[in-house]
Amino acid sequence: MILSLSKVGHDYGEGFLFQNFSASVAKRDKIVLIGPNGSGKSTLLKIIKGQLQPTEGEVFLASGTRIGFQKQQRIEHPDMALFDYYMLEKENLDEETEEYYSYERRVRSILSGLGFKEDAWNRNLGSFSGGELTRIALGKLFLVDYDLLLLDEPTNHLDLDSVEWLLSFLKSYRGAIILVSHDRYLIRNVGNRFWEINGGKVWDFSGNFDKYIVERERILKTGIRRRENLEREIKRLEAVAKRYRSWGKEKLIKQAISKEKQAERLRQELEEIQLPEETVREPEIRIPEPSRTGLVVLEVKDLSFSYDEKKIFDKASLTVNRGNKIALLGPNGSGKSTFLKIITKRIRNFSGTVSWGYNVKWGYLSQMTEDLDPEKEVIEECWQLVSDWPDYQIRRYLGRFNFVGEDVFKKVGQLSGGERTKLALAKLILERPNVLIMDEPTNNLDIWSIQSLEKVLKEYKGALLLVSHDREFTNNVCQSFYSIKNFKIRPVSSIEEYLSWGKISLPENNKVQRSNMDYTEKKRIKNKLKSLLRDIEDLNSKEEELEKQIDELNDEIKIYSTDFNKLQQLHEELSKKEEDLLELLQKREDLEEKIRELKELVES
Repeated sequence: MILSLSKVGHDYGEGFLFQNFSASVAKRDKIVLIGPNGSGKSTLLKIIKGQLQPTEGEVFLASGTRIGFQKQQRIEHPDMALFDYYMLEKENLDEETEEYYSYERRVRSILSGLGFKEDAWNRNLGSFSGGELTRIALGKLFLVDYDLLLLDEPTNHLDLDSVEWLLSFLKSYRGAIILVSHDRYLIRNVGNRFWEINGGKVWDFSGNFDKYIVERERILKTGIRRRENLEREIKRLEAVAKRYRSWGKEKLIKQAISKEKQAERLRQELEEIQLPEETVREPEIRIPEPSRTGLVVLEVKDLSFSYDEKKIFDKASLTVNRGNKIALLGPNGSGKSTFLKIITKRIRNFSGTVSWGYNVKWGYLSQMTEDLDPEKEVIEECWQLVSDWPDYQIRRYLGRFNFVGEDVFKKVGQLSGGERTKLALAKLILERPNVLIMDEPTNNLDIWSIQSLEKVLKEYKGALLLVSHDREFTNNVCQSFYSIKNFKIRPVSSIEEYLSWGKISLPENNKVQRSNMDYTEKKRIKNKLKSLLRDIEDLNSKEEELEKQIDELNDEIKIYSTDFNKLQQLHEELSKKEEDLLELLQKREDLEEKIRELKELVES
């Protein structure tokens, strides 16, 4: 155990974000922290780091624990070269450690993994963009072997290649991790434990993402069923008490008092039931049926464009047909956002032709949401597009995007990043486009909002041009993929094919990979391999036994199909055995992954 929290809660003066949270963190935990926007995820990370004192409760750190906390766009030395900035950290390392001797190799690997080519390594930090500075700050965090990494939306400003690299890094990281992310592909592959902040409580789920979803649903259904049963029983007890009192007999009045006390105890129990979905609401996003376009929606021919003498496109071409849903892939700086700005007339100094088809009405959602006026209220931003709508109708519409009550009168400048994205999306839909152009639409959205957006985009009948680093979202929404490479736009069969073009090797992280491994180390790894293989054999035997028990229970269920009590008992036993089997399969999968890693080390 490297960290424990005891009855932690925090209140900014407007009510508690969360209360009474107790948990411990082990040194190999990879915890994903999930919750709606504004639920307190970043606050909890700051409390764990010690940057913020909780309103109640305490945080205990094991002696000597080193915590790395992601800092975005905080660069202390703007005149220093990028490579030299990364090398600064070496001065704080013990010269007698492997961490010290492999440090420069790790610097090179991390810079490459985050998409910085060698010609950028000697640039001054002050010359990088805000997104690049975020990546630089993130990469610097990975130079030291911290006991605990705290990461708040680390995939923001990363392209697909860098997200893939980050995934490999986090999977192999030997310390503990607490990660805030909405990227389902990343958290599916990294998380072995999930904390969900919801309804003023932090729910703690063990297991992978799919197990978290199943367990969450089970808790929800069980809680709802318990709540309904209690409400029904309270109503029955109150009716009985009322009837006894109406008869006026002393003995029955005593019975009425007893029933009322029972009802009060059940009411207290009802109030204590907390369910994880009480404050989570997916936005009810709906896109109207778009008007019909011609077959060719967009035709770009021989597009050439340079920025500050840097070539972006050279005679690039792309044709989009009616109903096409296309993802544009490419590393940061390849020209994805630039292409969207060219076709939406935000950039005009290019050569070549951009031709929109018959009856096309395109709508553009930028990752910067720069078209929103910070001085206007939320309701004003949308009302200007539908000035004939009555007040209640526009407020109901905004409610679909989780702007409820007085939220509609907030100034745009006061909104969070996720709220700004939802408002921009609400405006875009009111314009009723038949071609959607979206640049990183999932940035700053929580998982529930992303799932809602994904659902409507899959059902959308118009054409779509999408730029996104969210792999699962992109795969689920788009049917065609195009890569920007060598200043051209070329089709690829899938994201997997695109990523395979330039596989980035895993950095020398936490002493996991070393090319010149000594004999003693190899022997130790081989012994570990033997031990793991024995564990696999043991799990295989247990799997056979569990499967046999499950088959026997299924046979018994058929025999006792009319005996309700026995049937209920058998179903409970069956459910437990199936849970045990799922847990066993997960353990085996983890062991097989460790075995593959160790075999690679021995063979390298």
